[in-house]
Amino acid sequence: MDESVLKCPSCSAEGLERGTDEIDIPHFGKVVHYFMRCTRCGYRINDFAFQGNFPNEDKVKIEKKEDLDIKIVRGSGATVLIPELGLELYPGPLAESFITNVEGLLNRFLQLLPLFEDKDKVSEVEEKIHSAVEGKFSFTISMTDPSGVSHFIRN
Repeated sequence: MDESVLKCPSCSAEGLERGTDEIDIPHFGKVVHYFMRCTRCGYRINDFAFQGNFPNEDKVKIEKKEDLDIKIVRGSGATVLIPELGLELYPGPLAESFITNVEGLLNRFLQLLPLFEDKDKVSEVEEKIHSAVEGKFSFTISMTDPSGVSHFIRN
């Protein structure tokens, strides 16, 4: 078997596309973007390599609807906690870096809720997240990142 041909870990199709490109990201500078994607099933993974110079731990208090626009830069090695909602995002072997805003982070958590077994707890957390997206629920987001990459961009 040709080792340069990669199989998709999701659908096992051969020819998983992979590559790198350099991107200039505002508030970051130049970063190298590593990616793999399957044109058959849509599986994808992205990661970014950059040297961080931000604090290892950062927190932001979300108190009003406008705070949902605060940008979040999360490196793949960061832990993200929202204690008031009981939400935790930990690094792992398939963890991705991402840039989003607070509302986008909450929507990421909403997409993961069907994976949880305790359906009563899921409904409760889902209601709290929807209240938070509507600006009716105050909460704190904290990020810890040993690489110093992850941070909040406050306008």
